[in-house]
Amino acid sequence: MRLRLALEELGPTFVAFGRMLSARRDVLPPDVTVELEQATVPVPEIPFAEVRTLLERELGNALERLFLMFEERPVRVGVFTQAHRAMLPGERPVLVVVNRPGVRRDLLAMRPVADLVRRRAGRRDGEGLPLDPVMAVGEFAAYVAGRRDMFFAAQIVQRLRGLQDFSLKAPEMYRRYSTGRCATFESPVEAVPLGVKGYREVSAALARLTVLEGIFFADLAPERFVYGGDEIWIADPTEAAAIDPERLRGMAEVLASVRRGDVDGVIRALPLAGCAVPRDTRVLGRDLRDTLGSLGGPLWREHSLAEIRASSLEAARRGGVVAPEEVVRLFNSLVLAEELGVDGDLNGRHVTEAVGEAAGELISRFRDPRYVAARTARSLVQSSDAYAEYPRQVHDLLNELKDGEIEVVFRHRGIDDLVSRVDIFANRLVFALLIGALIIGSSLLGIFGESDVRLLGVNIFGLVGFVIAALLGLALLVGIIRSGRL
Repeated sequence: MRLRLALEELGPTFVAFGRMLSARRDVLPPDVTVELEQATVPVPEIPFAEVRTLLERELGNALERLFLMFEERPVRVGVFTQAHRAMLPGERPVLVVVNRPGVRRDLLAMRPVADLVRRRAGRRDGEGLPLDPVMAVGEFAAYVAGRRDMFFAAQIVQRLRGLQDFSLKAPEMYRRYSTGRCATFESPVEAVPLGVKGYREVSAALARLTVLEGIFFADLAPERFVYGGDEIWIADPTEAAAIDPERLRGMAEVLASVRRGDVDGVIRALPLAGCAVPRDTRVLGRDLRDTLGSLGGPLWREHSLAEIRASSLEAARRGGVVAPEEVVRLFNSLVLAEELGVDGDLNGRHVTEAVGEAAGELISRFRDPRYVAARTARSLVQSSDAYAEYPRQVHDLLNELKDGEIEVVFRHRGIDDLVSRVDIFANRLVFALLIGALIIGSSLLGIFGESDVRLLGVNIFGLVGFVIAALLGLALLVGIIRSGRL
C-alpha cells in the first residue's frame, strides 16, 4: 500500500509504471499485484497553448493554416497522449493525437531510484528481489517509447487496414499532418458513442485480434471507439503494440498443448513463447495440472479471462517461470478487452468463448501444411550457405574417419561444479580421518606412554595430540556450518 500511495503521489507516469508492474503476476505475489492494480490518479489536460506550440513546431506551420477548425477541449486525455478533434482543408474531419510533455523527465527520475532500491536489497545484480527494479524501469521506458511512437502507430494502422476478417474500421493516417510526436487520423463525419452492444462487439473483435495477430492496445478507453455510419471505428489507434511472430507461434504451441491437456507439452512449448523455464519442472508440472483441472477444459467458457490469467500466471510464478514482458502485457490487454465488453452489461458476459475460437484458428494456421512448407522454404533460403557447405563437411569427415584422426570430446554441463563438490567432500573426509587418527594416537600415548612429563595427571604428548585434534575438529565444523550443509 505504501508503494501504491507513493506512486500516486508522484504522478500519472509513475502510476502507469505501477499498473505495468501489476501485470507481472508471473514474478510478483498476488497481494502486491492486486494493490498496484488499484493505483489511480487524475490525469490533467495538456494546456491548449502547449498543444498549439507542439503542433506548430512539429508540422512547421501556424495552427490556423493547418486546420480549418481545431477543438481546444480534448476528447481523450491519457497518461502518454491526448486527442483533439479538428477539420482539415476540404472539410475532412480528423482526430489529432499529441504526446504529453514531461514523460521523459519522469522516466529519467525513475532510474536512480531503481538503482538505489537494488543496492538497498543487498545484491548488485538484483537477485535479492523477485523483479530487478533497474531492469523493470528499462522495460517500462521501452514500453512507453513504443506507446508514444506515432510512426509505429502508422504501421499498426496499415496492418489493421490489410486484415480481411477484422470487423472494426481502422482510420487512414494523414502523413503530411503527422510526425513521430503527433498523428492525424481520418474521422467519421458524425461520431456517435457506442452502447453496450457496440462495446461487446468491440471487445470480441479486439480479443480475436490479440490472439490471432498479436496486436493489442495498452489503453482501451471507451473514447477510442465510436460509431461512424454503419461501422464501428477505432477513432484513436495509437498506443498499440505487437508481439514478435515467432513468439506468437510459440503461444500457438502452448495453446495446442493446453487443448490436448498435455502438461509436459506446455512446459516444452513455453521457451518457444520466450519464457524462461527452470531446470527442475516438477513443481511447475504439478501446479499446471492443478490449474488445468480447476479451470475445467481447454476453452474454459465458464471462467472469465481475468480468472484464467490469474490462475495461469500464479502457476507460472510458483513454478519459477518468467514470461516476456510483452506476453504479459498481451494477457493484460485481453483482460482489459473483456472489461470493456462487460461494462454496463448486467449479465456479466465476457469474451472467453471468442478467445477460445480464435485460439483454435491460431493453432490451425500454424499447423497448416502450406504454412509449414512456406516456413521450411524460407529457412532453406536463409540457410542456403550453410547447406551448401554440408557436402564438403561430409567429405572432410569421411577422410578423417579413413585416416583414423577422429577425436571425440565430451563436455558435460555442470561437471566443473560436480568436481569442485567432490573435491570439498574428499578434503573434509581426509581431515576427519586425520582428526580420528590423532585422537586414537593420543589416547594410546596417554595410556601406555612411559614419559614422566605429565600435565594434570595426563601424559603431555597425549594431551597435545588431543588439543590439536580438538582445534582441527572445530575448524572442520565451522567450515561445514558456513557452507550451509550441516
